[in-house]
Amino acid sequence: MATITALPAEGANSDTSLPDPTGKARFALLLLTVIAFVLAVVMNAAGWTGKAFSPAATSTANFALFAGFYAAAQVIERLMQLISPLVPFWNPAPGATDPAVKAAHVKADRGPVVLGVAALFGVAASNGFGLFFLTAIGMHVSHTVDSFLTGITIAAGTKPLHDFISLIQNQTTPKTGTGATT
Repeated sequence: MATITALPAEGANSDTSLPDPTGKARFALLLLTVIAFVLAVVMNAAGWTGKAFSPAATSTANFALFAGFYAAAQVIERLMQLISPLVPFWNPAPGATDPAVKAAHVKADRGPVVLGVAALFGVAASNGFGLFFLTAIGMHVSHTVDSFLTGITIAAGTKPLHDFISLIQNQTTPKTGTGATT
């Protein structure tokens, strides 16, 4: 188990001072990811999927195409805010007496576990609401693979989806060449 001897200096990147997640946290992430994949297989095999989300009548990607994915990511982010204070449910630093050290170990273990839980919610949302990201952008893969990868994408949160939407919008926006220089 890694130990922490001091808190980082003010303004420093505090993540560099965190210990590595414990084996329990890494195992929880692996187990939850495997369960998310099994959930994708079961939901698709049982036909527990919604009709594929396809608001655009044309094949070009636009904001409406990603609205469902963005909304699902928002909902899962809010759920994670409710769940994350409860994680980890074990004591990641049983011998530590310093509250700062205990807090650092809890924070280090919280990330992987919350990501695994979010992946489960993401896969369930993908299947339940027919959010198949790869299909929506024109790739042809099985719904099982699509729902698993879409679930992981949704679990990553709204920032990656927002960045992707901005990238697409910027590609379709004409460049005027009228930039101010100093």
